[in-house]
Amino acid sequence: MHRVPVAPPSDRLAGFGRLGSWLMVGLVAVLAAPGCHHEEENRYKSVARPPVVQLIEPRARNMVRVVGQPSFIEAYERSSVYPKMNAYIQEWKVDIGDKVKKDQPLAYLFVPELVEEHGTKKATVVLDRERVDLALKVVKVAEADVEAAQARLEEARAELASDQAEVERWDSEVKRLDSEVKRGVLSPQDLLEATNQWKKNIAARDAAKATVMKAEAELLSRQAALSQARVDVRVAEAALSVAESEEKRLKAWVGYLTLPAPFDGIIVARNANTFDFVLPTTGDPSADPRVPHLSPSGAAAPIYVVDRTDVVRVFVDIPEQDANYVQPGTKASVLVRAFRDQPIPATVSRTSWALNVKSRTLRAEIDLYNSDVPKVYKDLGSHQIATVGLSKTGSQLLPGMYAYGKVIIERPGAHALPVAAPMHIDDNTFCEVQGCKREHAIMSALMRVGEKTFCWRYENGHARRLEVETGISDGKWTEVTNYQVPPAPGSADHWVPVTGTEPLILGDLTLLADGDPVEVAQTPESTKVASASSPPGLERKRP
Repeated sequence: MHRVPVAPPSDRLAGFGRLGSWLMVGLVAVLAAPGCHHEEENRYKSVARPPVVQLIEPRARNMVRVVGQPSFIEAYERSSVYPKMNAYIQEWKVDIGDKVKKDQPLAYLFVPELVEEHGTKKATVVLDRERVDLALKVVKVAEADVEAAQARLEEARAELASDQAEVERWDSEVKRLDSEVKRGVLSPQDLLEATNQWKKNIAARDAAKATVMKAEAELLSRQAALSQARVDVRVAEAALSVAESEEKRLKAWVGYLTLPAPFDGIIVARNANTFDFVLPTTGDPSADPRVPHLSPSGAAAPIYVVDRTDVVRVFVDIPEQDANYVQPGTKASVLVRAFRDQPIPATVSRTSWALNVKSRTLRAEIDLYNSDVPKVYKDLGSHQIATVGLSKTGSQLLPGMYAYGKVIIERPGAHALPVAAPMHIDDNTFCEVQGCKREHAIMSALMRVGEKTFCWRYENGHARRLEVETGISDGKWTEVTNYQVPPAPGSADHWVPVTGTEPLILGDLTLLADGDPVEVAQTPESTKVASASSPPGLERKRP
């Protein structure tokens, strides 16, 4: 085996010594070279110098943010028509693609026992009405009987009064004649005749009293009969009301035998066949389970599905941060490539006002007229609806078409700060900040920490961190609305609107700490902002 010769230890140590001598000589030569120490000092500057930043004021900009997402064309209304009862389809009148008018019959159902029961109730109503009329006539007869009994009673009372007067007259006459007979002026025969007449009148008076009592009893009887007749009228009227209510109920059920169109629209699905047996819960159980428009359970097939397509709508879900800037009238556009390869200008017609708690989005709806001629719809509210402008081929927006909806949020004159911007500074200054040489760095004026957003205000050569409230953002600029003012001793924090004159720092904000000194780069805008916000000589000069 071939072996590599190895130097003795003493030789190896001598070699290392010679190598170390040469290294020392080279190092001394480098250090002794003229100007080398000065060059190294210029290249590696002190890191204790403050960060170099630029100054900027919130600028008034016309902020535009577009929120868009894929969607579908939806009919303004869609109604699935189901039967109200178990029935047979006697006749169906329309098929898919047919245009229908409101209340136009779509199909007729067949339930003969229901029709017969309704006919019986109609006859019952007629009979009960006759009974009410008869009871009213009985009341009139009873009222006449009461009036007759009242007249007979008055007559009897008059007879009694007359007989009582005769009794009193002959009683006085008998007393006078008795006095005359005692004096011998008249004969006893005259007294006897007067006494008999007096007794006759007393008997007639007593008969009149009996007649009065009889008339009073008859009057009470007639009044009771009148009360009974009136009660009979109320009973008959109550029975009539019950019969009429039952007849109306059955009439409503009979009305369900006709399936009407809920509104002007187009038939988009039909599951009706002659003499199909249909049920309220499942519709047509013989329908193909693969047909569209089934209920969510997959077991209920509607007899018809009607779409209202004179107006269609598109849904756009607005993220939570943009929800406050979208309301009816906000600009929008809809692109339907299957209809026309151009966006359709529109506006937001309505919003759900409340956010979806699961998706944290606000539902916005965009209505489009499926016609060249706008119409007035009271049920759609007073908002404006964009007209589609139908093509010469007669194509229309069809429910189910793929669409892309956009909502355009505009904030004219909003105060905004750049999210990211290039910082052009020289190589040496940049190395102070980043420790490397490049032509520019990406800076920002806003910094987000957790759920809060901060900016840095330039105050007398120092950086002060302020919490700010932001609005919309277009990706490059972010709207700032208010900033939090540090509290005075003994007072609470308060927010102040952004005026656009605040001297704010633009730079690598991760290098800043609250209250630390900063150095302002000499740029035209920084010089302008610093001179406008600080007394002369306050801003630091760059060496």
